[in-house]
Order: sequence, then C-alpha cells, then structure tokens
Amino acid sequence: MVKVKGEVRQDSMTRFIFAAPNVFVEILIILALSLGIDILCWLTGFTINSEFALSFTILGKEINMFGLAFSVPAILSIILTKPLVDLTERKVVFKWKRAGLLALVSEIFMIILMLTGFLFGFDFAYIFGIGFIFAFRIIILCGVVDYRVTRMLIPAVIQSAIGFIIGVLFFGPWFMIPAAVSIIIFGLFMVLLVYFFDLPLKKTCGLSGMEFANVFFGMIDGSNRMEKYLGRISEYVTVPETTFFFKRDLKKDVWFVVPNLHPGPMAEIGGSNIPKLLHDNFENEAVVLVSHGCASHDLNLISNSETSKIIDAIKKSKDSVVLSGEASRPVRSRCGAVSFLSQRFGDSILMVTTRSPDMTEDMDYSIGRIIMGESRGKYANIGFVDAHNCMLEKGHIIYPSTEEGNEFITGGTDAILSMKNEEMFPLRIGVSSVKLPYTAEQGFGDMELITLVTEAGGVKTAYVLFDGNNVKAGVRDILRDAVLKAGVDEAEIMSTDTHVVNTLSGMNPVGHVIGADEILPYVLKTVSEAIADLGDAKVGAATGSCENVEVFGPGRITQLTALSGSIITNLPIYLAAITIISFLAVMVVCWVVL
Repeated sequence: MVKVKGEVRQDSMTRFIFAAPNVFVEILIILALSLGIDILCWLTGFTINSEFALSFTILGKEINMFGLAFSVPAILSIILTKPLVDLTERKVVFKWKRAGLLALVSEIFMIILMLTGFLFGFDFAYIFGIGFIFAFRIIILCGVVDYRVTRMLIPAVIQSAIGFIIGVLFFGPWFMIPAAVSIIIFGLFMVLLVYFFDLPLKKTCGLSGMEFANVFFGMIDGSNRMEKYLGRISEYVTVPETTFFFKRDLKKDVWFVVPNLHPGPMAEIGGSNIPKLLHDNFENEAVVLVSHGCASHDLNLISNSETSKIIDAIKKSKDSVVLSGEASRPVRSRCGAVSFLSQRFGDSILMVTTRSPDMTEDMDYSIGRIIMGESRGKYANIGFVDAHNCMLEKGHIIYPSTEEGNEFITGGTDAILSMKNEEMFPLRIGVSSVKLPYTAEQGFGDMELITLVTEAGGVKTAYVLFDGNNVKAGVRDILRDAVLKAGVDEAEIMSTDTHVVNTLSGMNPVGHVIGADEILPYVLKTVSEAIADLGDAKVGAATGSCENVEVFGPGRITQLTALSGSIITNLPIYLAAITIISFLAVMVVCWVVL
C-alpha cells in the first residue's frame, strides 16, 4: 500500500494523551526521591559549605537535608497550582493528579540537573534547576490549561519561587540575584518558544497552535472546546445518504442507513457517535443499522447537533419510498484487491466492499459519488458501503486517482452493470441484536451488535455490523467463516467506524483487545436468532440530501494535525535548544554579576 506523503491521520495524535497516576502516589514518589537524595549525600559525605544550610548528624556524618530543597517546592506546588489554575478565566478541569504529575516531573528534572553540580557546584546546579523547571512548567500549563502565557505565569513559577526561598536558606543571601536571573532568563526564552509554537498554525489557518494543544488535551475530560475551536475554520457541505427501509407485518421495521459523513474525530467530540445517535433517534420505529459510507475525516461533523440534518434527510426520503417484495440473490465479485458483495432490492442496490485481507481504510467521498453516478438511469438508489473491516496499521485515505481507488470504481461499475440481469425473488428478512459486555477502551461503541439476514431465491445473506472503528486484520475472516457454517450462504462483517472508541489510542479496532474467539459466540447468537426471525418483507430505498452540514472541511484536520503533531514531536529538540541557550546565558550573567 502506497502512503500519501505528508498525510497524517488525526487519530494518531492520541498517542500524546495519557492518564496521570493518583496524586498520593505522586507525593510518595516525591518524598522517596527526596529521601534518596539525603541518603546519597550521607553515603558520599557531601555537605553544603554554608552557615545557612539545614543539617543534622547521623553516625558521625553530617547530613544537610538537601532533599528538602526538592520535596518542599514540589509538594507546595501541588497544593497551590490547582487553586491558582482554577482562578483563571479558562474553565478547565485541572485535577490534583495532574498538578502532582507536573510537580513530580519537575522535581525529577531538578535532580537530573543536580548532577551538573559535580562540574559547576551544587549551588549553581540548583540555580540552573529552578530556572529550568519554570520554563518547563510554562510550556506544560500553556499547552494543557491556557495558551495565554500571562495567565499561566503565576501557577508556573510556584515551584521555582519556593525553590528560590529554599535555596536562600541553604546557600545564603548571595543566592538571590543569580537565582532570580535564572528564573527570568528561562522564563523569557520559554515565552519566545510559545510565540514561535503558535506561528505555523497562525500563518496557515489563523489559529493558535498552543490553543489547539489546549483543546486537544481537554478531550480527556470530554470537553467540547475542540468543536468550538474547529468551528472557526469549518465548512458547510451537502451530501447524500441512502437508506433501505425493510417493512414487515406485525414486526419492527429494519432500516439500513448509508450516510456519507464520517463518525469522528474521537471520543465524544464532533460526530464521533453518529451511529448510536441515529440508531437511538429511530429506535421506536425500526431497528437501525448505520453502516460506514464513503467519507474521511474531512467530513467529520463539527458537533453532535449536526446529526439532526442526517435525521431530517432520512425522514424526508422515507416519504418517497416505493416498496417492493423482491430481491436478488447476493453476488460476490472482485476487482484487484477489492471484494464486492452486491444485492438488489427492488429498484435499488446495496453494495458492501472490503479489501480484506489487505488494509481497508477510509475512502474519499468522491469515490462513492462516482459509483453512485454510474448507477444513474439504471437504478433508483445505490447504497455504497465501506465495510471497514481490516486494520493492519494506521492507514491512509483512498483517493480516486490511486490504484486502490480505481479498483473500487471499476469493480463497483462492473457490479452495477451485472446486477441488472439478476433474477428477482420474494424477499424474507430477519434481524437480531445483542448488547456486548465490552467497553469503548476494548474497541466497542455504545450500539449493539446487529445482524440482518436476508433470504431471496433460497440464498441467505448475513450482514453483521459492529459498532467499532474497523476490525483487526484476520478477525473478519475468522468470524465470516464461522457465520458461513451457521446456516447462511453469504456474509459480510462490517464496522460503523465510530470514533468514540478512540480515546487513548488512535488504533483500537474490534478484535484488538478482545479476541475473535470471545466475540464469536455473540455473532453466532445474532445470526441464529436472525434466521429464526425470518419472515416475508417488503423493501424500498431512498436517497436523501443532508444539507448544509457543518464539517471540519477538506484537508483541515490533516493540516492541523500535521503541523501540531510535528511541533509536539519536535518539542524536545526545541526544549533542548532553549535549555542550552538559557544555561549559557545564566552562566554569563552570573559570572558578570558575581
């Protein structure tokens, strides 16, 4: 598979999200590190030659209690940072454990930097350390809490300020001037870094890169700030959706929906939960299967409220449905690596595609539009489904001009033409669903596993739909083989591509955490129940227009994540450069002053 150069999947950004440990665990580690410093000083016989140093004697050896210079600033910064952050206008959930993690990492940096004391003296190492952690805390708090530096300066300087006071107690009054110089120099250079961090996005999109970091990390708490942020660059689109309305006497209707909008970007942000929202909206009317149409992250809804426009399109199109009691047998065809499962229902075609065992990923909207155009004059409607059922790695969007794209277009066009001559038979359908006992972290969304079984001309076909973001490579084939031995003649495994499962990882397909052997009994249960539920049915399809839907827009999410991902990835290099420059500046200033 050829990857488009420079393309960055938005969900790959989730690798920067992680959960902090419990704050009490962090405090214990801080105290343990402090004790370790004192033990090291005692073992090596290190003492601070200052009348101000705090010390006591054990077994004839003097201990300076130098560990307090690290633990006291860290613990007090935990106590003070959260309240100071909460006082800012930015309404952000900044938890105690995050304040603790920030303090702990800052202490670790100071301890590492203390090693330079063997070269330059421990007093200078400590001067350098309190300046460095001020710079470090600025970049972290501006990235996680509020991108406006002026509002984060006080919470950021707390640990350094307390370290400043402790340093005076240990080293004497002379410590004050060089320590203040260190804090000021490091702070100034870090403010400059934040400014340059913002430049790339401001030039390309008119947005703040640091603000993007704010809203991105805010998604851990379910914040909707990402929606508001991206709303400033969003676009309005009009796209079709196709729904197959199956109607049965004395039983609930079944609707098979093919929206051409993308259920992303992640967690509960934007339209990540489109399948569940559509399913629940119509649950009193029908059992709703929401498949994955032709759409990439360019067509992510800016907010869940935009789902109402899909709902309106389905309702309006339902009024124009002409029901038929006939369907063709399913036809399996292939073009290159692409497999097509096509079935004609009345005057419309449902076409489910997969590249399994090769990577199956998002297709550009235009591919589906081209295939729908090929059916014009031949069929009233075509539901073109990306089964989204084979994830090997984080893939790339398939475009019409690529080899993969041409296989979809050519194979889809040939299938459309061949289905015209298929014999039609009376239609029977059955449906079953089961709530899986798994979580989003395990790769399963909020909607049930749903199986639709159709029967025409004595041939049974199972459409098995998982509410997940793709299916792990190989799992589709294991499940499908088992289903084909369970009383049906043809089958396909599909996923909705919901992105609510992408919270802490950009790759969380069905079968990745929970193996195929554990999932299989639920699949077979729905298949057997759907077969038992088979009964005469009529079907009609309709294509509605989802008008003026607010989405992220073509190329926007790729542009944003490419720039921001590059900046965050290169941040250690920037910090190293800032550290070296600030280190040299502090040395020169201290040499001149002292």
